[in-house]
Amino acid sequence: MSLSYQHIYHAGNQADIHKHLWLVATLDYLKKKEKPFYWLDTHSGRGLYDLASPEAMKTAEYRDGLFRLENASCNHTTWDLYKAMIADVNGKDSFTGKAQKYPGSSVLTAMMLRDSDRMTSCELHPGEFTHLKRALRPFSNAKAKKTDMRHELFAALPPDERRGGVLIDPSYELKDEYDTIAKDVLKAHRKWATGIYMIWYPMLPSGRHETLKAHFKDFDGDIIIDEWIYGQKNQEFGMYGSGMIVINPQYTVPETLDSLKAKILPLFQSR
Repeated sequence: MSLSYQHIYHAGNQADIHKHLWLVATLDYLKKKEKPFYWLDTHSGRGLYDLASPEAMKTAEYRDGLFRLENASCNHTTWDLYKAMIADVNGKDSFTGKAQKYPGSSVLTAMMLRDSDRMTSCELHPGEFTHLKRALRPFSNAKAKKTDMRHELFAALPPDERRGGVLIDPSYELKDEYDTIAKDVLKAHRKWATGIYMIWYPMLPSGRHETLKAHFKDFDGDIIIDEWIYGQKNQEFGMYGSGMIVINPQYTVPETLDSLKAKILPLFQSR
């Protein structure tokens, strides 16, 4: 398992927006019922990202992601929630596309938890884990654990709440992750068939993500594969898009993402 990856270099890019809108829409739907839920974030990173840091500014991927959304008007509850949380971590009353701080998946989830809900955020990188603990300190029902996905996926599931899900967002620095991630999710699903499983993946010219998708070709259950294309497939390197495999997507959430995609994707594709 590689411990070199640090998401700060990619924070706030197009893939983050795609992934986090799915997350916010899903959590918002879970909250429509009074029953508590449990959420597992298997690759949490540092939780809160400083876009003015040297690392983030080195690649400045947020310029083609978050910074393009300043004038986006989506007229949707999910979009309003997402903007409000970004504004909140920046200590402002309203969203600006030039925000300095960007909340990662763990902080977004923690901000949406009710008193009865729980979350576990996993991170193995020592430096990232230190940041993660600090970012989650204000949230009493959000726990940071220095452990890997495989351990927590099978140790924590199914949760006592019997409601909730998992966000899996690995770096895919190791080629075999496209296989092992899929196999582990399918194994976890056999233990907790009603849980939501959200797997993010990069779309790269090498096409390795097709290996991941192939594992779910004959999946006997409710599943959606949602891909956002914002680059050229024949480019030499770098992501040209991102995908989300979602098992047990919540009612109305796919339609919500389709609506947001129609408004946001053109902003990412323009140059």
